[in-house]
Amino acid sequence: MATIKEMLAESDIFNGLPGEWLVRIGELSHIEDYEDRDYLFIEGEEPTNVFIIQKGRIDMDVSLSPTPGLGHQVTVDTLGKGQTCGWSSVIGSHVYTMSARCAEPVRVIAINGSELRHFLDDNPSIGFKVLANMAPIVISRLRNMKIRLPIALGRKMR
Repeated sequence: MATIKEMLAESDIFNGLPGEWLVRIGELSHIEDYEDRDYLFIEGEEPTNVFIIQKGRIDMDVSLSPTPGLGHQVTVDTLGKGQTCGWSSVIGSHVYTMSARCAEPVRVIAINGSELRHFLDDNPSIGFKVLANMAPIVISRLRNMKIRLPIALGRKMR
């Protein structure tokens, strides 16, 4: 079985980081297992962890209700091995902006978001690299929302 350091190295957010940085981030991490239909987090909750998927698939859902996490949910992205969710906990957001629901049994690396943020603040060169890795993730998530939300609402994009 791969070490946490090796799993972090294969993730979208920590890909390309030197080994010593991955060891330090690994110290903030632990493995968690979830069952099908469990939630890692729910839109509107206070962010605590960032998660890197090791096994299984996670649906990223957004509420169509004005109240986050309530009402009809729309899946705007599906994530698999090596992909990251919950980065709201790292960037200082006050709430998770989506819900992360297991589409099947899932194993993740959970990283304490506030501790990771402090580590990145104290090591700006690492923080810059992680932010550079995070930018395409944000862009992809927004693109998928732009495609899937109108379909869920029964309208076509113009």
